[in-house]
Amino acid sequence: MQRIPVPYPSTGRFSALVNDYLTGDAGLREHYVHPPDLIGLRTAAEHRRFAPASRAALVATLRQQYQGVEVHEAVQANLAALEADSTLTVTTGHQLCLFTGPLYVPFKLLNTIRLASTLTAELGRKVVPVFWMATEDHDREEIDHAWLGDHKVQWPGSAGGPVGRMPLAGITAVIDEAVGAIGAGTEAREVEHLLRSSYTPDRTLAVATRHFVNALFGRFGLIILDADASALKQLFVPVLQEEVLNQVTQRTVSYADAKLSERYPPQAHVREINVFHLASGQRSRIVLEDGRYRSVDGKISWSAEELLVDIQVRPQDFSPNVMLRPVYQELVLPNIAYIGGGGELAYWMQLRWLFQGLQVPMPVVLLRTSAAFISAKQLRQWQELGLSVPELFAPLDALKSRVAVGASSFTTQVEEERQQLNALYDALLLKAEQADPTLHGAVEARRKKALHGFDHVEQRLVRAAKRHQTTLLERMDKVHEAVFPGGGLQERKQNMLPFLAAYGPGILDTWLNELDPLDPQFSMLVED
Repeated sequence: MQRIPVPYPSTGRFSALVNDYLTGDAGLREHYVHPPDLIGLRTAAEHRRFAPASRAALVATLRQQYQGVEVHEAVQANLAALEADSTLTVTTGHQLCLFTGPLYVPFKLLNTIRLASTLTAELGRKVVPVFWMATEDHDREEIDHAWLGDHKVQWPGSAGGPVGRMPLAGITAVIDEAVGAIGAGTEAREVEHLLRSSYTPDRTLAVATRHFVNALFGRFGLIILDADASALKQLFVPVLQEEVLNQVTQRTVSYADAKLSERYPPQAHVREINVFHLASGQRSRIVLEDGRYRSVDGKISWSAEELLVDIQVRPQDFSPNVMLRPVYQELVLPNIAYIGGGGELAYWMQLRWLFQGLQVPMPVVLLRTSAAFISAKQLRQWQELGLSVPELFAPLDALKSRVAVGASSFTTQVEEERQQLNALYDALLLKAEQADPTLHGAVEARRKKALHGFDHVEQRLVRAAKRHQTTLLERMDKVHEAVFPGGGLQERKQNMLPFLAAYGPGILDTWLNELDPLDPQFSMLVED
């Protein structure tokens, strides 16, 4: 598989903040601690400290969560390595999307695996890749479906609360539909076996996701963590208590937002209290009203003392929101880097002073690799039109006009006539000014109107050229639609199951080799 790199700014698909971060723009520098490169990663590793008690709680929790899972020897080795004081982690996280959801999720996992391997060699100490399952998220509509080519499979239901705790009722019919969508063949049958053995009706979504991701990525040593665990939440108690009493997140993030707003819109909204209360089938935000705390579902309320005690005694009943979750992550992992998408990178830029205020180390934040696939045939067809790979990202209509005009048997330009018209009006203007200077404006108005008519004629000629080149332009449409289905990036829609069914699990090794998180460029991957 050939990789053709394209600079992110050239794609026009990424925000100004992301592009500025990748180029080291001075205006963003105060919003992060370490730069996203090897120097920043080495510095983060040198300064990272992790309490032995926290490490013991982490390892014990992981070993408990892996009970009943077929653990690859690479995972066993990394679990053992995490017991050593010198071992560090790099992390990515995501919602528990059905069958991992869009392609960028496996891209994030592979980036994390590759970075951990790179840093283990560079630092001379073990670095372990970790997948943080966002089991406490509660937006079911974002995670209940997967696109397999043009076919959307959807898990029916309306259960609320943390998605990781949801039982997989009705999942068998969803797997049947997915199996039908990926087609026949040896590799497809292996995918079917993987789905049926991972997503069983007696499991929760969190447990099923662990089995599925572990079966695919465990051989790379990926550690999968569900932080919805009492022992880990206990480590988070002081931060939760600080948050409800002093609203530290709102104060620090508002300060960052004021600085960022001069150039960028805020990515995530900060609230007065950035903590949820968890109950059966519910995840409700906590608010402070009239001197009392309450959950927005109205089912429970506390005085300040009652809430502090409840957090201390039952930390598993509380959950950080998107703003506070990164702090929780860094408290329970010996982490030095987080790999995320453009939106994640943007909200991490809101958190510098939150980490500082809570005296928690802020990791290096790296942009995950974005990638798209194009077949060798499609690439050849595109290039035969005189177009380059970066031009795939250009406005399609303008490209089609250029191709049609270039292939046309007649000229569509009227520049020579436009020059002749201007010469005519220059002579007319001279005569008019000699007769009456006040006629200048009238002549120029006529010139402008005549030139506008030329523009209209030129546009009509271009449209005629496009009508004459429908075959070429239809080919352009097909290539562009294949790379940008519905106008969007493949990675934001398509699932990896069709790739596994076509190529087998070895496709993950190919992607691992091609996608380097330390090479901040978009990857166009050419399929043979």
